[in-house]
Amino acid sequence: MLSVMRAAAARLLFSKLKHSRLPSHVAIIPDGNRRWARRRGLPAWVGHLQGYKVMKRVLTRLWELGVRHITIYALSRENCTRRPREELTRLYELLVKALRDLRRDHRVTQGLVRPRVIGDMSLVPDFVVEEIHIVEKESHRNAPHTLNICVCYSGRWEILEAVRKIAISTRAEPNTIDEDTFTRLLPMGDVPPPDLLIRTGGELRLSNFLLWHVAYTELYFTRRLWPDFDDFELAKALLSYSRRERRFGA
Repeated sequence: MLSVMRAAAARLLFSKLKHSRLPSHVAIIPDGNRRWARRRGLPAWVGHLQGYKVMKRVLTRLWELGVRHITIYALSRENCTRRPREELTRLYELLVKALRDLRRDHRVTQGLVRPRVIGDMSLVPDFVVEEIHIVEKESHRNAPHTLNICVCYSGRWEILEAVRKIAISTRAEPNTIDEDTFTRLLPMGDVPPPDLLIRTGGELRLSNFLLWHVAYTELYFTRRLWPDFDDFELAKALLSYSRRERRFGA
């Protein structure tokens, strides 16, 4: 009964959103998959699988609303070095499934969405890297929508990589290196920074995610675990954003 009521409330909120100011770029930290599984006495990979099903639905909703850019924190560098091997294997297998699903998605095949994976590929198994190369090769670089999937990623790693590029490739005077120059060296330097960042699971931190990009991003935190993140919660996050006044320090 409660789920029916939440679905009805979500439809009402989505109808209001059609006339609201929506973000162009949404970033997501989908936290809580393992806790969701643990509370049900299930192995962690079941929580990740349920989380993937939720992610597919959320992506569809955001694309239907016209959100142009979406960035997902799939795995941090810490996850890739500290999680149990069995869980990581399951996660990488799920990532391969997600990439293959994207290759068949009509929005990708028709050149509407460009998926790409961002992160430290030295930590990613070869069979996953091969799948990443395939999906990126087959996607249209000029697609109006981008889907950034962050795997073995950290904000500090990203910044250090850009600094190394500057150290290796330029002999310019230090004062000629401005924010725009630095941003262009980042993997996501070709898209605008997130307007809205959604984090589930009740944690109130960024966890080393998009540190350079979120200087003026609006943040939305919810206690709901990611596998329980439904249309009603998504609509609440978007409605919350639409009501905020963004001044960018002015």
